[in-house]
Amino acid sequence: MKKYIIGIPLVLALLMATNCKNNQGNAVVEEVDADTIILDADQYVRFETTKGNFTIKLYRETPLHRHNMVRLARKGFYDDQLFFGIKKGYKVQCGDVKSKNAKPTQEIGIDDEDGDTIASEVNPWKFYHKRGAVGQASTVQFKYSTSQQFYIITGSKVKTNTLPAQEKVINKRYRQAVKDSITQPHAKDILTWQKYGEKKKISKLNDQLNDQADAIMKTRKAFEYSQEQIKQYGEIGGAPNLDGLYTIFGEVIEGMDVVEAISLLPATGKNGRPNPDVKIIKAYVLEDGAAPAQE
Repeated sequence: MKKYIIGIPLVLALLMATNCKNNQGNAVVEEVDADTIILDADQYVRFETTKGNFTIKLYRETPLHRHNMVRLARKGFYDDQLFFGIKKGYKVQCGDVKSKNAKPTQEIGIDDEDGDTIASEVNPWKFYHKRGAVGQASTVQFKYSTSQQFYIITGSKVKTNTLPAQEKVINKRYRQAVKDSITQPHAKDILTWQKYGEKKKISKLNDQLNDQADAIMKTRKAFEYSQEQIKQYGEIGGAPNLDGLYTIFGEVIEGMDVVEAISLLPATGKNGRPNPDVKIIKAYVLEDGAAPAQE
């Protein structure tokens, strides 16, 4: 049986997370405003670009990420930004405020975040990286999202016999998250024991935490792709390697041909800046509450 070891870097990270929480650091996105969070419905944002227009449906079930995009669109945050991170059969990306008025040879999509984060709403049981899915970037995968950069999956057809391996990866990640959560209260003790070389105490606690994590996991249903998800990946495509890591909070419901056209442009630089540039002219929320016709 594999023995899961408590890593000291993990303990330091958990201790830091506790301290940040206690000190109420500024690495949080602004509070969700009442008119957005109370609206228990999907919302829609239209992007007008120099390559054409597309519309994103934002899921009501991911209110934090939905609010974030609505908030930024209302502020004009996305207007005049350039796309980057393009890769044929994979994705396109946007959300670098520094890409506005970027010089032709300038790298974009690099270190543009200001510390704002959004609590994870990862839910691979329902929202997954099918073609057209909209996800939020993250520097600490699975735990939280950055507030600015988002991506759209163009994807390619998937060999469905590879999906069971991905299920194992996702379930392993969930188990580790459980163990991390029950390890955190012991972080200070572990660091003290490490300092004085008390390996037996660390080993004993590690065994106890592994047993507790396994017991908790037995009460939870393991992740498995549904038949519909398997069908979507096999017939339409996507990027299942990202499932369980990033929050999917919407999907393109019209203009996917525009997104595809952007992804097929020649890419330049380390971060895949398209040539020629593709600019967002304007992004705005469809306020009337009526859903656009889906393609």
